[in-house]
Amino acid sequence: ALVDGTIDSHKNSVDILVIGCEVSLWAAEQFVSDLQKCFPKLGVKAVSSNKLLGLFGQELVMPSIGFPFTQKTLDMKDPIVIIVSHSGGTFAPLACSNLMQSFSSSIFAVTSEWDTQVGKQLRSMYGDKNDLLTSRIFSTEVGVRPAEPCSVSVVATHQLLTNIFEHICMQIISNPHFRSITGSIITERDLQTLERCNVENIKSLERIVGVDRKGNEVHQLLKQTEEELRAAGDIWSEHILENAKAYIMSFVYIIVTVTIGYPLISGIAYAAGLRGDKNPGDRIFYLLRFLDALLYFWLPQINIFILRLFQGRNLRHRMVGRTVVIGDPCPWVAQSAEAFLSKIFACSYSIAGLNVLSGNPADHLVHRH
Repeated sequence: ALVDGTIDSHKNSVDILVIGCEVSLWAAEQFVSDLQKCFPKLGVKAVSSNKLLGLFGQELVMPSIGFPFTQKTLDMKDPIVIIVSHSGGTFAPLACSNLMQSFSSSIFAVTSEWDTQVGKQLRSMYGDKNDLLTSRIFSTEVGVRPAEPCSVSVVATHQLLTNIFEHICMQIISNPHFRSITGSIITERDLQTLERCNVENIKSLERIVGVDRKGNEVHQLLKQTEEELRAAGDIWSEHILENAKAYIMSFVYIIVTVTIGYPLISGIAYAAGLRGDKNPGDRIFYLLRFLDALLYFWLPQINIFILRLFQGRNLRHRMVGRTVVIGDPCPWVAQSAEAFLSKIFACSYSIAGLNVLSGNPADHLVHRH
């Protein structure tokens, strides 16, 4: 439409609109960022499905405070719409699949499989509902992932968006008119490099997980990366669980010493021949009880030192709550990793939990945290 002049291009026009929610939106924002950089003259936007519903989905418009999105700044004249929802049933993206039918006839979905709620909604727009070629559904083929901490679904969505990005680039740079109207700056060599990295990424993943693409274990010589990661994970888990272990050790010590009536220092003195029943007013016994009281007070810290000595860890490491700081210049990576890790520990006890922070080390990481 831009080539034949049926649609005028201006700064507010939207040619490709990508819609998503939470982690799907974060991956979509990276996709939009790359696409906009490669084709500067295209109007490519990534918008939260909730914000879109607030602007266009009800009679009373809900403004997107803090974001430059209004009904006038989003000039949508039959844009290409890509709805990213791995489950295919999230409320806001599903509602947008119905809402956007009044703005566009080119609506696509990136989802986990062909037969999802958003897939049914889009197939109802076209003729044959069983026609796979016109269903407008891009599937990651990893199936439904009901777990709240998104892991495989995020990686699969990003991989599929990478393939879509490559396809769009190939279609545009193969046509001189398309290259001119989009201001294309990406070259075939760039695409070749991207595809090579995309393929070699599989080999790296095999070494990380220790299993090849067919589900077979890799050779022992190729397991070094996996073993190093697991060893680092073991050390990390010891840092996280040391408070819980020290708590259990303190509990056992208190139960045993109070039950038998002999704390550690007093018990040693008793075994050495000092008997409180012979001379209960002797000052030495007040000193022994005072030392036992201090031992009870400092027992958690003492147990942590014992654990670190036994495990061979640094004794001078601070005894504080554990915090994981994720720094990555790609916003979607840091955000997705933070969401995954924080939800993994969402139901853990505070004594065995951790705090998760993320940010861009080249921008706001230091200032925020």
